[in-house]
Amino acid sequence: MRLAKRTASPVPLYFKVMMRIRDDILSGTWGYGHRLPGEIELARQLGVSVITVRQALAQLCQEKLLMREWRKGTFVSWKGPLKKSVQLEVETEDLAPVDAEGTSFKVLNLEDIEPSLELRRDFGLAVSERVRKIERIRLAHRRPLAYVISYLPLRIAAQVRIKGMKTIPLSTVIESSLRIKISDVKHIVEAKLSGDEVSAHLDIPQGSPVLYVERDHFYKKHLIMRTAGFYRSDLFRYELRLKLKKIGAVVGT
Repeated sequence: MRLAKRTASPVPLYFKVMMRIRDDILSGTWGYGHRLPGEIELARQLGVSVITVRQALAQLCQEKLLMREWRKGTFVSWKGPLKKSVQLEVETEDLAPVDAEGTSFKVLNLEDIEPSLELRRDFGLAVSERVRKIERIRLAHRRPLAYVISYLPLRIAAQVRIKGMKTIPLSTVIESSLRIKISDVKHIVEAKLSGDEVSAHLDIPQGSPVLYVERDHFYKKHLIMRTAGFYRSDLFRYELRLKLKKIGAVVGT
């Protein structure tokens, strides 16, 4: 939950904290009546000062997303609509295809890490199993287009050829290395503001709008890779074409 390190930014730090908490509320992660951690604990988790947390909570209270009760704590008071997901079915090949001309990938980091509780649960990992975190920059004609973080169970990552990551999408590398065909992809798209790390990798001002794309790749109903990508909104446009099934019409006379 920790925010990026404090650096010079046109976006106030309390605003970043406020947007982070707002996202947890409007996504349903923190439902109505949920009690937030205390100010000191919340500040520790986010890596900011208590004063910054207090400013953010005060703003969210004004917006009727939170309510504060004396000596009891801060609670979610929002009963309004939450973010909704639109379920669409498309071919996996149509998801952000890569144009080979002018496209390349720069591998920033590969490391084996202790997975979060969420990753351990979704991957179905044993207690001792770890995941490989892969950070890459997707370049378009040598300009940074996206900063992409991928997570793979170590048993899968150990079979993936590193060399291929520099020229083609990681999902294609996995299919080729494991000789499988990814069967399903869960695809989530959101608008976000870039933090310090994302801004540095994409060479954009902090607080710039970016397109956040999260994908879960499945093989025979088993999650084999989770990818989170931050795309520059000034260089990337997401377009989806839907094909409607033809239904025979009954014409009355």
